[in-house]
Amino acid sequence: MGTRFRLARSALCMSLGLVAGLGGRVSAQDRSETRPPLESLLDRAAWYLDYFIDEFENVVAEENYVQDSNASLPTFVAVGGGRGSAPTPVVPTEMTRARHRDLRSDFLFVKSPDTSALLPFRDVIMVDGVPVRDRQERLARLFLSGAKDAMAQAEQIREEGARYNLGNLHTTLGNPVLGLSVLQRSYQPRFRFSLGKEDRSTGANVRIVEYKEVQSPAMIQGEAGRDLFAHGRLWIDASTGAVLKTELGVEQPSVRAVITTTFRVEEKSAIAVPLEMREQYTIANGYKVTTVATYGRFRRFEVSAGEEVRTPTPTVTDTASGLTFVELPAGRFTMGSAAGEIGRNADETLHDVEITHPFLLGQFEVTQQEWRAVMGSSPSQNSNCARCPVENVSFVDVQQFLAKLNANPSATLRYRLPTEAQWEYACRARTTGPFSTGENVTTAQANYNGKFPYASFSAGDSRGRTVPVGSFPLNPWGLADMHGNVWEWTADWYGPYSEIAAVNIDATGAAAGDTRVIRGGSYLFDANSARCGLRYTHAPQDKGPSLGFRVAADRR
Repeated sequence: MGTRFRLARSALCMSLGLVAGLGGRVSAQDRSETRPPLESLLDRAAWYLDYFIDEFENVVAEENYVQDSNASLPTFVAVGGGRGSAPTPVVPTEMTRARHRDLRSDFLFVKSPDTSALLPFRDVIMVDGVPVRDRQERLARLFLSGAKDAMAQAEQIREEGARYNLGNLHTTLGNPVLGLSVLQRSYQPRFRFSLGKEDRSTGANVRIVEYKEVQSPAMIQGEAGRDLFAHGRLWIDASTGAVLKTELGVEQPSVRAVITTTFRVEEKSAIAVPLEMREQYTIANGYKVTTVATYGRFRRFEVSAGEEVRTPTPTVTDTASGLTFVELPAGRFTMGSAAGEIGRNADETLHDVEITHPFLLGQFEVTQQEWRAVMGSSPSQNSNCARCPVENVSFVDVQQFLAKLNANPSATLRYRLPTEAQWEYACRARTTGPFSTGENVTTAQANYNGKFPYASFSAGDSRGRTVPVGSFPLNPWGLADMHGNVWEWTADWYGPYSEIAAVNIDATGAAAGDTRVIRGGSYLFDANSARCGLRYTHAPQDKGPSLGFRVAADRR
């Protein structure tokens, strides 16, 4: 069939994420409106989209994608071979005819190497119950072999993601968040919007907004680069701007398509993510293709095109506490910093450390919302941000928080603070430079005082406050904000590193002392303070607007 839809160049270069959520800058008066003006609703939805695009990049979900046709269509076969047999290479011309296709994929957005674009991609794992055996080789070719430019790589990503579609249908419409794009501020002038009725079946205070694209260049292009003007409907929560359902349609002489996506709000994270996408394609020759895609198990994925493909270590969401942990492996590393490292202090002596047992470490710093749920209090000075890290908590306060978690009879973990060695092991994530990002860390990668950059690098932003956890790319082990945002308490008393090898196996720091070690830097401090090897201290009773923590845990 070979029918193609393409996003226009300007549309491709926008940042779309699997994102959404509640909250934001909405006044009580706004929330009380029963019939909001259309302009107010569109502005709220655009702010909502911008905020979460910035916060959630590189999200991957498990996708079950079922496709059906009213006629047998030519389709690529999956790489065959029984269990234990050698993989059978796919011949480009090897096609079969089918009316049904069942795809199991990881659906994700990857960064363009030259732009800020997030490109949708299906990593197809299984086709009609047959595992895709040449998957790793194809992924390596796609991401590690540099294309001539970002647009060329985007085309390769689209081609690969559509490889096993029924009828070889290469369409950019099979994207569950494409319908959100009409709300981007830069796109809204291209559309004519009208306010529809309230839809209580979707949610309280949800309004339907109808739209029709009227200005070129169109968001989507069809055959021979023709503009395909989109039209459809959006279901928007009038109080928050959250989008709970989208419907998008386009037509061209050879095909007509309608894509409908519903979203669900996750209670713990307040993120709205795709639940189901339904597509209907009507082809001029009488063929019809219908699809149903469902999504689950949303998680982070880090990929840097042209460099390396990185998959974070496994995460575990603890049902008792609601905290998400990264499961870190046992291993050895060199703790401290090299003599030539800029900013190095005398107490950062190099020494080998062995971590003999796997352990769990919070993927994020403990948030104000999580602290309030356990302690019933709000100590933070940078308040009114539920997803920002809790701060202004002392070491003593943290011990009380941990004690309450451990007192929960349903707890399957022992909660604690990480040792200083475990913290640096996690921060480095098998890297060896001053930062897990290399020789420098920028304010696009971490929240520190950008007026004081590292070494001779350029200055950056100084935000002057904490930001929501996970606002920046994860480190190679899938941990957020190991550099900056807030200082993090560790379990250890401060003291010189031991030179005795036996002491450096599962090291626990000094036996006693006056101050506890804190790590990671903060939004108030310079980039140097965020180095992997830098050590800083505070008395256990100290508090401050940039003193926070993350939780470590062991299985009981």
